[in-house]
Order: sequence, then C-alpha cells, then structure tokens
Amino acid sequence: MDTNDFNYLVECATKAPSGHNTQAWKFEKIQDGIIIHPDFTRALPIVDSDNHALYISLGCALENLVIAASKIGYKSIVDYPNNPNSSITIKLHLSGEINPSDEELFDFIKSRQVNRSKYTDKMVNNTELERLRNCFNYDGISLVLLNGKENFEKVIPLIIEANNMQFQNKQFVSELTDWFRYSKAEAEKTKDGLWTATMGLPSMWRFIGNFVMKNIVSAKSEAKRINEILQHTAGIAIFFSEKNDVTSWINVGRAFQRFGLTATKLSLCHAHLNMPCEEISVRQKLANLLELGDKHPLLLIRYGYAEKMPYSFRRNVEDVTVN
Repeated sequence: MDTNDFNYLVECATKAPSGHNTQAWKFEKIQDGIIIHPDFTRALPIVDSDNHALYISLGCALENLVIAASKIGYKSIVDYPNNPNSSITIKLHLSGEINPSDEELFDFIKSRQVNRSKYTDKMVNNTELERLRNCFNYDGISLVLLNGKENFEKVIPLIIEANNMQFQNKQFVSELTDWFRYSKAEAEKTKDGLWTATMGLPSMWRFIGNFVMKNIVSAKSEAKRINEILQHTAGIAIFFSEKNDVTSWINVGRAFQRFGLTATKLSLCHAHLNMPCEEISVRQKLANLLELGDKHPLLLIRYGYAEKMPYSFRRNVEDVTVN
C-alpha cells in the first residue's frame, strides 16, 4: 500500500461520525495495512466514562475504511483489540476484487451525515425497513426498528429520564459546551466539535453561547425540544450486543455505519438520541422494556426524512495520522 492509498483510505475513514464530533482516532501506516488508534486526549470522560462510544466511533471509521479499501481492490482482515485501551489493526492485501455490497455503499461515504434537524411526518415503508434490517451481519450485534410513534412511544420516557440526568449534571453540560462550535469561523478553525449550524442554531460569540448553554438551556427545555423532535420522527433504531466488550463496541459501530450509509442511499436521515444508552441505570431499564434479557442496548438512533443540513467539519489527514 503506497502513501496515496493510505491517505485516501484515512480521508474516507474520517467521514465517520463520533461522539460530539471529537474524532478521537489516529491512523498509522504499517507495511501491510493500517492501525486505528484510539485518541484518549479526545475522550469524553463524563458522558462516555468506559469509552464504549469512543470505540463505536472507531468501528464506524473502520467500516468506512474497509468499504473504501474494497473499492480500490484491497481485501481487509481485521484484528480486534483485546481490551479498551488497544488499537485496531487492518491487514490489507491487493486482491483486485470488489465486494458488491461494499461498492453499493461506497458512494454514500461522503454524503452521509448526522442530521439533527426536525424531520417530516413521512413514514418509512416496509421495503426500506427491510433493507435497513439486513444491511449488516456481525456476530452478536442486532437491531430493533421501532417504526412509527405508536411503536416507539414507550421509549420516550426513558429518553427524557436520561436527558434530565445529564442536563442536571454540571460536569456533563461543561463537557458538552467545550465541544460546541458557535460560528463557522470557529468550526473551520478546529475542524471538529458540534457546529451549531448543523443543528439549525444561529451563529454567536462563544461567550454568549456558553452563557446560553449553562444558564438558559435546562433539563426541562431540552426535554421539551426532544419531545417536539419525536413528534416528527418516523422511527427509532436501537443497536444492541450480546456482550459488553470492546469487540462488540467496535462491531456496533460497524453495523451503525452500514445502517447510516444504507439510510443515505434510501434518502433517509438519522441522528443520535443516545442518552438512554449512556446512562447505565436507564440502559438497564431500556433492556428490560425491550425484553432483551442479558443483551446490551448501546446505540439509539432516530430516523426519518428531512432536508440536508450543513456538514460538520473533519480534521485534515495529516492531523489524524501517526508519523
């Protein structure tokens, strides 16, 4: 693999989503492949204390990389880490073959986005739901689709409960606001974080934005906003795993990335409402509600139809690579 192929694959990998758009990854070129390292300097210790969401984002980046590698004729063999402090190694071998299912998704790597706007009331038909259900196949990872409000209404109280827990936690709010980018200039400078324009919010000075987030936005106001969003949501997707370990976290990310790319192909939007999976006590309630037994709900996503929003920025390849 030459440097041009490496840079190309890294650029594709970094189009993946990550918590608060922290992009907590580093890529290293090795003789026969690529290593994806977790970047713990960009971890979220309050909302993601065990780094499971960080490894989900690495799984998303891994899936993009594998799909892009297939497109240019590489076969990928993934070596999963043994613990949540280790890296992912991808061995790449030129085969000249292209995986048809990967080729189908490749064109949507750059156009996929997390769309946090209000969706329309249009419902998703059964044919498209079936394509979403069957878009991945990873051992121990499953997906529940709650299509239509009558099917996901029972989950809303848990979303609100977890939201209230988080917004009543000053450390959570502080961590969140650290990653807000309140203007295009600020977002372009850092090339990371949550640019307010991607959420349909106006541009403002940082000191004003921080004041609003810490003094005006509250658990109550957020609960009201979430309830309004859910009135115009076609459905909720919940990814869960048989085990709660680093391999499962990565594979949830890989599954979610294929879901996101498939949704984009179907002109569907998606966005995280992951609070019930982030708060352990609420996560257990969610598992009980869905009758999952010992399985672990790790990712909750809303989906539906909406207009495109501005795209969040990504750091340059040279900023996310190990020399």
